[in-house]
Amino acid sequence: MENIEEFKKNWLENKANTSQAESFDHLSWQKVLKLKANQQKHISMQYFWASFTLQLIVYAFLSHIIVRYWADSPMLYISLFCLLLYVPFTVVLMRKFKRLAVLKTDEKHVLGLPIHEYIRQQYTLLASFYRFKKGYETMLVPLSSAVLIWVIFRLYVPGGISAYPIAASVCLLLTIGACAMAILAENKKNFKQPLTRLRDILQDFEQ
Repeated sequence: MENIEEFKKNWLENKANTSQAESFDHLSWQKVLKLKANQQKHISMQYFWASFTLQLIVYAFLSHIIVRYWADSPMLYISLFCLLLYVPFTVVLMRKFKRLAVLKTDEKHVLGLPIHEYIRQQYTLLASFYRFKKGYETMLVPLSSAVLIWVIFRLYVPGGISAYPIAASVCLLLTIGACAMAILAENKKNFKQPLTRLRDILQDFEQ
C-alpha cells in the first residue's frame, strides 16, 4: 500500500496548488485504486489455477487406483471416499473463482460495476471462500493424509499399516505437519495479505 500512500500525499499536495490540481483529479485516484484491486485479483487467480491443477492430479491418481484395483474392495472404497472428499471443495472453488474472474469495471461504469462495488464484491468473494477453505481443510487434510498413507503402505509395504503402525503414524504426522505449514504460507500469501490490501483500498476509496 506504499504506492497508494505516496499517491495520496502527492494528490493532496497538488490539490493545494491550483495550477496542478487537474493532474490529480478524482478519476486518476480511481484508476490507482482499480489497479491495486486488479493486482490482488491476479494473486487470487494464481491460487485458483495452482489449486485446480493439484486437485486434477489428486483425481487422476485416485481414478487410477480405483480402475487398477477394482477387485480390491477395501482399496476401492477408501479411494472412492477420498475422491468424494475433494468434490465439495472443487465445486466451491469453481463457483467462487468463476464469479471473481468475471467481475469487471471501468472508470466510467459503462462496461461493468462501479469501482467501489467492484472492489467490495472482490473482497466479499475472496473472504467467503477463505472462510470455507479454512473450515473444510481442517477436515480434508487429516482425512486425505490418512488415506494417502494407508494406500501407500497397502501397495508398497508388506503387511501394510498393521505391520508397521508406528512408522505409519510418524508418516501421517509428518504429512499433516508439512501440509499445515504449506497451507499457512498459502493462506498468508493468497488470502490474508490480499484481503488486508483490499480492505485498505476500500477505506482509501471511502476517504
